[in-house]
Amino acid sequence: MQVAESNNSARSSNGLSCPLRSGLPAALAAACGAVSFGAVVASGLTDPLPLAALAATVGLAGWSAWRANVRANALRRSERAAAVAAESLHDTRARALDFARASTDWFWETDADHRYVFVSDRLSAILRVDPSSVLGSGLLDLGSLVEDAATWAEYRADILAGRDFQELELSIPTTNGGSLFLRLNATAVRDAQGRFRGYRGCGIDTTAETLALVEARFMQTVVHDALDSISEGFVLFDADGRLLICNERYRQAYPTIADRLVPGATFAEILRTAAERGGYEGEGDVGAWVEQRLKRHLRHAAPVDGLLSDGRWYRISEHATGTGGVVKLLMDITELKTREEELAGQTNRLEVTVAALRESERRYRQLVELAPYGIVIWDRSAIRFANTAAASILGVGADGLDGAPLARFFDDGAALEAQLAAAAQGGDLRVEGEAIRPSGERRFLELRASPAVHRREPAVLLVLNDVTDRRRVEGELQRAQKMEAVGRMAGGVAHEFNNMLTAIGGFARLAERNPADADRVLTCVREIAKASERAATLTSQLLDFSHRRVSEEREIVAIAPLVRDLRVFLKPLISAGIDVVFDIRDEDAHTLISPVTLNQAVLNLALNARDAMPTGGRLTIGLTVETPPRAFFARHGGLHPGRYAVIRVTDQGSGVPDAIRDRVWEPFFTTKEPGKGTGLGLWMVYGAAQQAGGVAELESAPGQGACFALYLPAIDPPVLAASPPPLLIADGDSAAILLVDDEASVRSYLRLALEEAGCVVTEAADGVEALERFDEAGGLFDAVVTDVSMPRMNGPDLARALEERNPGLRILFLTGYASKETAADLTAQAGRRIVMKPLPPERLLEALNELLADE
Repeated sequence: MQVAESNNSARSSNGLSCPLRSGLPAALAAACGAVSFGAVVASGLTDPLPLAALAATVGLAGWSAWRANVRANALRRSERAAAVAAESLHDTRARALDFARASTDWFWETDADHRYVFVSDRLSAILRVDPSSVLGSGLLDLGSLVEDAATWAEYRADILAGRDFQELELSIPTTNGGSLFLRLNATAVRDAQGRFRGYRGCGIDTTAETLALVEARFMQTVVHDALDSISEGFVLFDADGRLLICNERYRQAYPTIADRLVPGATFAEILRTAAERGGYEGEGDVGAWVEQRLKRHLRHAAPVDGLLSDGRWYRISEHATGTGGVVKLLMDITELKTREEELAGQTNRLEVTVAALRESERRYRQLVELAPYGIVIWDRSAIRFANTAAASILGVGADGLDGAPLARFFDDGAALEAQLAAAAQGGDLRVEGEAIRPSGERRFLELRASPAVHRREPAVLLVLNDVTDRRRVEGELQRAQKMEAVGRMAGGVAHEFNNMLTAIGGFARLAERNPADADRVLTCVREIAKASERAATLTSQLLDFSHRRVSEEREIVAIAPLVRDLRVFLKPLISAGIDVVFDIRDEDAHTLISPVTLNQAVLNLALNARDAMPTGGRLTIGLTVETPPRAFFARHGGLHPGRYAVIRVTDQGSGVPDAIRDRVWEPFFTTKEPGKGTGLGLWMVYGAAQQAGGVAELESAPGQGACFALYLPAIDPPVLAASPPPLLIADGDSAAILLVDDEASVRSYLRLALEEAGCVVTEAADGVEALERFDEAGGLFDAVVTDVSMPRMNGPDLARALEERNPGLRILFLTGYASKETAADLTAQAGRRIVMKPLPPERLLEALNELLADE
């Protein structure tokens, strides 16, 4: 109404709006009437007609005066109303401007072509740039700011049709790499005829709201992921009993109603579905059961144990939330229930178990402190926790490990720490180390490292197992097993040596009878050489088996001769009725391995095969070179594809039952009677294969005999060296050699071999005589060739005495046997070498040439 009066006032202001102007006609009419009436009276007219005219004139003038006064009053009222309306309009406009300035929103208006005709200043403050550079010149330029093309298509259709629209979301990139988010609402403006004249609308800066919504959705996803990753079932109901969150573990516990455990479902609906699908097994009204369960649900009682529809036991606990909702947790206690059932009849143990559950912290500490293994927490800089067993293993007091560096207790501790530190990043690790106690005692430890956390920082949990005594027992068992085998094969070895000595002595006597017959003598000499080579091979095998060789390091081994030579050892060990067959299909098979371990491995397999055939049968030892199929390398992921030398030991026994096939390689596992097996045989076989970079397998099926196979990486045979050149020193002169050996026959053989090579040889029967000969010759010798074991003064003592006379003198040691440690001591100094007896002339000269050639 105020708007209408204001318009009337405005229209009146275009005419006569002044009170003087509106009253002037009435005053003039009254004056004219009065003059006319006076004139008539003065003239004395008595005619009725003029008098009537006069009266009419006077009346008209009076009426005009009254009418003018009425209009003047009405005009004054209109002017007062217009003034009030103008003041109200001014206040309204000021109020609207104040609201617009104070509002965080901004306002805009377009014409009928959707082009902006008004945009409030608030938008410039929000954008911090000219709005037209972002929003364009009209609504139809907003398409590039709407993220979803389909959504913009719908809004664009509304704009082109002139329809109101709401919630148009705009995304505007900012210069700092972020985004502004605006929301537009608009109302269509139409004229009196309903024609579209444009839009009036407002805009809202929703950046904070949108970012908060994105963050909320992200946190919701994180929360859901976290809840799905825990082992407990979790569900949350709001104050109205509607489900808000439910993790997958909770649904698994209720498989019959898992499809109803979705957000929005009420607890009553879920219970009714459970009852309909078999959850209610009682009699009577299902509704009463649902009502009773609802009341229990709302009481939040103490946790209860229940057997749920997935067949597992759960500890169910419910807790009220601050907003009136309910959180329900399910902890799987099936294993605990099973254990309780197993101990149902054992009251005392049950009471101990319950007490232990109530005091879990105390029980944990007791278990750790009483564990037979050392338990250590190491934060990669120092030991932060260690139990009593760990302190005992490392040889310190109960408080001697706290804060101590781990490397301090181990040989090469820095390298061990670097290796164990990787466990803190994830994954278990097993290593071995040699611990050094403060007393100097060394202990062998197995260490298992697992990732742990100490004071919210990555750490390593170490379990220490002292295997020193176990290694000693294993060594003793291996030696006992070996000595038992040596004792049993002694008769066979003696038999073989007697055969060889018979051949050597017999052919020597035959040669003596007719020395003039060169062909006969040559034949006898060749047979003597063959017999001596067999004796040397047998001696080498014995040394291998007894670990008396100079070195047990891996070397290139010709497998066929090694396997074939086992016949000598197997003769006294194989029972009657067992036929040993050697099936050698590749004479050039070579591998890189210690011959000692390979010899023992094949011998162990053969003895196991013998024990599997107490009534006799065939024992086959085969050798082939083959390329295993892909399935083989799939089973053994650490092996490199390629050619493998395969040694198979097959018997005709009852085979290996399925129940123990996976355990036959375990140490100390045996099916033999007590006292008849240590359980280390197959374990040693597997270790021998691993030493060579291969693997051992049981290839036969149960009931078909046993076939154990050693897969060893095959390598090419070594290239044979050319014959050594004559033994000469500088300028082509003969080498002067001091030869020392207590066996006259051996000394004579060595002297002839050296003189044949052009050497000048001086002999001595032992170390004392050698010193005399050395002094007599003034020390003018290029090298000394000496036996290690001699009476009065042995080879090492002689070497020390000669070193005082000539520190640079070269010495070649000869020995029938020597341990690895002894050999290392003899050759530790430059200019010293060792060669094993028996040795052919070529090997003697080759070793001496190499010795003299050393710088």
